[in-house]
Amino acid sequence: MNRLLSSSIPQQLYRPQQVRDNEQRAAELACVSMWQLMQRAGRAVFECLREQFPPPLRIAVLCGSGNNGGDGYIVATHALMAGYEVRVYAHKAPASEDAKRALSGWQTQGGEVEPLSDWLDSDADVVIDAMLGTGLTSEVRGELAEAIDSVNEARLPVIAVDIASGLDGDTGRVLGCAVKARHTVTMVALKRGLYTGEAGEYSGRLWFADLGILREFRTLTKAAAWRLDPCQLPQAFPPRPWNSHKGMFGHVVVIGGSEGMAGAAQLTALAALRAGAGKVSVICEPGQQSMAGARAEIMVRGMLSDDAAAESLLQQADVIAIGPGLGQGIWGQSWWQKVSELETPLVVDADALNLLAQNPLRRDDWVLTPHPGEAGRLLDCTSAEVEQDRWRSVSLLQQRYGGVVVLKGAGSLVQSQDYLAVNTTGNPGLASAGMGDTLTGIISALLATFMATLHANAKTVRQSMAETVGYAVLVHGGAADSAAAHGQRGLLAGDVIDHIRGWVNQD
Repeated sequence: MNRLLSSSIPQQLYRPQQVRDNEQRAAELACVSMWQLMQRAGRAVFECLREQFPPPLRIAVLCGSGNNGGDGYIVATHALMAGYEVRVYAHKAPASEDAKRALSGWQTQGGEVEPLSDWLDSDADVVIDAMLGTGLTSEVRGELAEAIDSVNEARLPVIAVDIASGLDGDTGRVLGCAVKARHTVTMVALKRGLYTGEAGEYSGRLWFADLGILREFRTLTKAAAWRLDPCQLPQAFPPRPWNSHKGMFGHVVVIGGSEGMAGAAQLTALAALRAGAGKVSVICEPGQQSMAGARAEIMVRGMLSDDAAAESLLQQADVIAIGPGLGQGIWGQSWWQKVSELETPLVVDADALNLLAQNPLRRDDWVLTPHPGEAGRLLDCTSAEVEQDRWRSVSLLQQRYGGVVVLKGAGSLVQSQDYLAVNTTGNPGLASAGMGDTLTGIISALLATFMATLHANAKTVRQSMAETVGYAVLVHGGAADSAAAHGQRGLLAGDVIDHIRGWVNQD
């Protein structure tokens, strides 16, 4: 049989409902029956088992009553025939004809089915989680919840069939409790919920099995989102022309750095330079110049918003980044009021987002970069409500405020009116002060180059504004991954800045 399992992950993401609505028709177009599809699904999970945990080992297969459980019976059958010691535990009898057929195949090989609650007696080395699929919409309760908790308490390696039981395949949220898998073999098409929210904690390493119907599936429905992946970066950073000059790569003006927070503006400016901006200027609160401009390459001015020289500097900017260390005092408020009325593209972060929440505006030429707390203020809800459904939250933010929105967090989301993507780089080391300022700098640099290129020759622009922002998010997470090579704890924003250069030189 041809290999079904792949570690190569497509860029297109779909909602689970799209898979449910279209997989049968896709199978028909590919001349594949639903029974054959179940056989292929079980075989793909078995391939993962055999590759990651070769026999002989003891395997516990935990099955639900749906087709996910049917896949589990097929995994069990293959494993038994390959020399594993296999025991199967079921929550309920199979509900569908295909799942019943899969159970019959297991029993034909002499296999038995034991109560789910008895699985701990298996003395297993590896667990196959085939309890719940992507159709789950409410919190897990009862025997299934108890089984999930016991699996996690056992700390055994788990391979999840399609999705870890208890995880919402649409939002990435845990529905009460969820299995913490070491590997997940997802089928037909990638579910968008596997890439954001809590999903990373529960999915482990992702494997993909299109079951031979992906081409047909794609003709039936459009991708709900796109997966940002480092393999996309070479197209974002073509070789620079031999006759390059700094004007070709944009001028970023950073506005921030009020008293006690000048370091934030410095981080943004330095990240922008490392990301390739041709020139970076900082406007900080008077008296903060020495801190905001600790690097000689950064041009720093201490200015009030009504300073006569401010207008000239702002007119030179291809992009204005406002918010890092801005504060919400009189100085920060006056600059926000001035800048929000300009026609220059903006990158809005930190306190500028909080000021925006107080007096909402809508623009098509800005980038908003809220973390969940700031997003909650912008949407007049709690950060917990934002995290309940990050996809819905970023959509609401974009609808209300326009432009491009980056909802930061685990699996950062990038949304414009006609573009939606999720990032796959980054790590928990990013959970420290100054990381958002660094991201703002990278976005500003790439956007400034985009604008400078657009003004010079629109025909040479290779991507949209939203895609450019997506590449910046990719670079930020990638630089953090490089910086965390020796550990995530203690990772500093400055460490990430040191690795930006490597990620923007993809040619």
